[in-house]
Amino acid sequence: MGWADGDPLGVRIRAAFGADPHADPATWSWTDLTAYWRASDPIELEWGRQSSASRPESSTCALTLRNSDGRFTVGHAMSPYWPYVRTWTPVSVDVDLGDGAGWRNRHSGHVRNWPVTWPGRSGKLAVARIESVGVLGRLGRGSPPGRSPMNRSILAAAGNGLLAYWPCEDEADATQAASGIRGVAPMRADGSVEFAAGGVDITVGGTQRYGTKPLPLLTDGGSLSGRAPAGTSSPVAWTLEAFWQTGNPTEQVVLMRWTTPTGPFVRWDYVDSYNDVYGTYLVAYTASGSPTVVWSVPTRYVGPFNLRISAVQNGGSIDVTVMVGLQTIGSVTVTGTLARIDTIALNPDQHVISPGALDFVVGHLRVWDSATSPLTYSRVDAHPGEAAHLRLARLCAEDGVALSTPTVPDEGATAMGVQPDGTPLDLYQQCEQVDLGIIYESGFGLAYLPRWSRYNAPPALTIDAANRQLGGNLRPAADDQRLRNHWTVTRIGGSSAVAADEESIAQRGQIPSSPRLNLTSDGQLQHHANWRLWMYGQAGTRYRLTVPLHTRAGRGLTADWVACQPGSRVQVVNAPDAATTDTIDQTLVHARETITGRRRWTVELATEPAGRWDVAVVDGPQRVAADGSTIAAVSESAMTMTMTSTAANRPWTTDPADFPLDLRIGGERVTATGITGTGLTQTVTLSARSVNGVSRAWPDGTEVQVWAPAVVPL
Repeated sequence: MGWADGDPLGVRIRAAFGADPHADPATWSWTDLTAYWRASDPIELEWGRQSSASRPESSTCALTLRNSDGRFTVGHAMSPYWPYVRTWTPVSVDVDLGDGAGWRNRHSGHVRNWPVTWPGRSGKLAVARIESVGVLGRLGRGSPPGRSPMNRSILAAAGNGLLAYWPCEDEADATQAASGIRGVAPMRADGSVEFAAGGVDITVGGTQRYGTKPLPLLTDGGSLSGRAPAGTSSPVAWTLEAFWQTGNPTEQVVLMRWTTPTGPFVRWDYVDSYNDVYGTYLVAYTASGSPTVVWSVPTRYVGPFNLRISAVQNGGSIDVTVMVGLQTIGSVTVTGTLARIDTIALNPDQHVISPGALDFVVGHLRVWDSATSPLTYSRVDAHPGEAAHLRLARLCAEDGVALSTPTVPDEGATAMGVQPDGTPLDLYQQCEQVDLGIIYESGFGLAYLPRWSRYNAPPALTIDAANRQLGGNLRPAADDQRLRNHWTVTRIGGSSAVAADEESIAQRGQIPSSPRLNLTSDGQLQHHANWRLWMYGQAGTRYRLTVPLHTRAGRGLTADWVACQPGSRVQVVNAPDAATTDTIDQTLVHARETITGRRRWTVELATEPAGRWDVAVVDGPQRVAADGSTIAAVSESAMTMTMTSTAANRPWTTDPADFPLDLRIGGERVTATGITGTGLTQTVTLSARSVNGVSRAWPDGTEVQVWAPAVVPL
């Protein structure tokens, strides 16, 4: 027995009081609050996004808890949950259908409000109707800064022993280099430091940058210096990293200097030399000033590149490694005792680089408390050509947000341009927009439905109107809210392409849309413009559907319903004749669920047409149509007709393997068993008319179309 058989609905409400929001939800300790649920007040859940929304929206939940003893009153010292009754406490709402599949989550979120009210006049009954939002609501709080790709990746790895980090992405009028880590002082600027003046663009026009905001220019004798906190690694170890363009000086320059005052080597210099024999050196000095050349190569590394210098105590020796990007250019051992880094300076001697040399640009200086860096394989070129779904996964990982997404084959991936500076949600939305996928909440993380997975999706929920599985009013909206018949698609930093439906423009006027997409090349533009015109260039019917899951017929839909997600395909069969002659075929956009007690459960669905996602597949049922074909003569007794096509669209198929083939003629669905003739005028033999229940007269000139025409996917 279970919900489908008429049993009460299993409901569970839990809260994770005192949970660390940055920790894995699997580590949270949950308290069951179901016993305090006031079942007479509805649980109201909303998820998906409104049809007019242009970006992912957070799910919401509202439910009522009995609070007569003040246990859910914020700040109430007698609460058994004190002091953890506070905003942004994790909460979970689950249902059990009694079918053996266990608990199904209907909402995972964070309490935004604990309002306490006293219904009636006695004052003895107190309730708290809590309001919760999903992870997108938590991520959307405040006004986070727009971070560069390099800054994001470094801060995401900060928990791996990052002692100090100075991004050096300060704006032009800065007088210091701000620290990227709380509690670490900024770097002091001396000499002629020109903030935000260093050019490290990949392209001449500067439209593609390495993954950083503009950096300081030290060419005219500028110097930056700061102090790093002491590490705790055992054995003693440290790693220095920075993003460089060294300037290619024509003399000897100390590019970077750091001190380790408690060891036999108290100072280290990283030197670029053009004197006599040019090269790159790492020199260590004792307290008396005696130098030891730890490492040298007769090569100069100009950049831009990521420089890494690591050292670790190994018995009575120090192992030193120097890397440029992913290449190890030095690995040596020197006798001595390694001490921890105290101070660090860039161009410490305030050397003026000779005119004509490259700009001396440096930034993203960091000190790690280990002999390795977690960013050994990180990129510094802002990820050009990265697939949209892979970028979204990387961004979420950097933000500590769990993401689930299906596998996408190479032919289904959308290549993106360089990653810009941006806030988390803006960067997520950019991936979604370029791929036409859907970001939605899943548990305490996110999930992604890529465009590739939306093609030819099978129905997830089939509602039989004749079986009274629909409740309320069937509300179609055959309007042009989403219609756009003129598309100008622009590649950010690049060109643009236009796709337009001239017939629609003549009938309705121009309804334009002009998205700016982060694509990797201009060659993608026309495909994206054409696809968007196909998707939104036709006025489709949207629906508002109500499904009472608590009725005898509705209970049988519940298991399918709880598996639905934004983008799921929903079909209504046996709809009223006045509504449509076909199956109502829609994609789920937004849902509102109302659970009252353990006996009533109603869902309201907002949908949009699903047929636009049906595309041609190898050996699939779709056929390419010959647009512009019209009827010339009809013989109803012989079930034949003559059809004329335009020269531009060429004749229809005559291959017997392509039949039977369903056609659309003036809104009527017919089945053709064959087409003969090789010219533009051909004879069509029919086996059935009024397949969809529509029977119409066919005057000469009536348009002929394939019932399910093939659409080439993006």
